[in-house]
Amino acid sequence: MLDVIKARRSVPKVRADPVPREVIEQMLDVAVWAPNHRLTEPWRFYVLIGDGKRRFAEIRRRFRASTFPNPEAPEAQKALGRIYQDTMATPAIIAVTAHQAQDDETRHEDTAATFMALQNLMLAGAELGVGTYMRTGPLIDNPEVRTLLGVEDDRRILAMVYVGYPAETPQKRRTPAAEKTVWL
Repeated sequence: MLDVIKARRSVPKVRADPVPREVIEQMLDVAVWAPNHRLTEPWRFYVLIGDGKRRFAEIRRRFRASTFPNPEAPEAQKALGRIYQDTMATPAIIAVTAHQAQDDETRHEDTAATFMALQNLMLAGAELGVGTYMRTGPLIDNPEVRTLLGVEDDRRILAMVYVGYPAETPQKRRTPAAEKTVWL
């Protein structure tokens, strides 16, 4: 487990080879074992493949087009085409959502628990040879994405996780824990 934690990387470049449903199901089965106060199990996962992924790619392209001063410019069109193709080339995308409780304390705890579930999902992927790349940002709050997924009003999309077999695995390092730790 310690080796998997240290070896896991965000993998932005994946091969187009499909990730079998059984592998994704294994990742999701491990995700739900995250600790969560009061056992609320606040997470819900939406797996995008096939037509669902295509519709998401179109939403992502439209969303990104809205950020360009001139979306019809050749360089903008090239970038928008790349966004669409990169999304479609990813074998699966998992939207990770958390229930949004009315009270601040439970909402905060449920959000934290869902991110722990997300970490479990990504660690399971690493153990199974599957790369993952977590994306957040303003797109996850886009109403079109919520409609595509059918996300209820009391849920928040926390991340979109791109899933595929690594084309390359980036090398990273971390600051030693001793430099980030205060002992009292």
